[in-house]
Amino acid sequence: MPNQSPVEQLHAEYARLHDQPPSTLTADQRRSLTFYNREMESRSAGKIPDTVPRDVANWIRNVFALEAFVRCQGRMPRENRRLPEGAISAVEKQRANSVRAQRRAFAAGRLCAYQVQRLLCVPGFSFHPLENVWQATCAAYADFTAAQGGAPKLRSTDPYERALAGWAAKARLAYRSGTLSADRVETLTGLDFWTWGAPSSRD
Repeated sequence: MPNQSPVEQLHAEYARLHDQPPSTLTADQRRSLTFYNREMESRSAGKIPDTVPRDVANWIRNVFALEAFVRCQGRMPRENRRLPEGAISAVEKQRANSVRAQRRAFAAGRLCAYQVQRLLCVPGFSFHPLENVWQATCAAYADFTAAQGGAPKLRSTDPYERALAGWAAKARLAYRSGTLSADRVETLTGLDFWTWGAPSSRD
């Protein structure tokens, strides 16, 4: 259906799965349907029923709380420990801790398909936030070189250009120290105006 939200699309997908014969379902699909069915029950009741298993109830509660936070604040909870004391409320810290727990569970392979897809429906949620930031900055670097016809300079008076140049310098340092992944080396090597040598004296 047109104009469906990501959550509505996901629920429609699992409503169809719910109608399939149980004997045709995989273990992950059965586990996923448990979370889907319990979430739908909670939505209909306006609260999480006492009959919902504790682990499922806690997960649903955390997802609902995260969505409420994002809806209210217009962003994901912050995890920046460099912010001034008191800048992050206790509620925001709880939400950030919950997000970290979900990422750890995902990395350990403990989430079923529904849990993964459901979390990705939360605006701004990512299982790999640092990788997403790196990819976005890489794309910004490519856009800059395409528009300007050259690499960004560290000595530029433009803060944005300096930030891109600083990002590139850190990538080169990681490359020289052997800590830059092969995938990133390949990506950066393919960029226009990219070099792995030491920055020139004009930068």
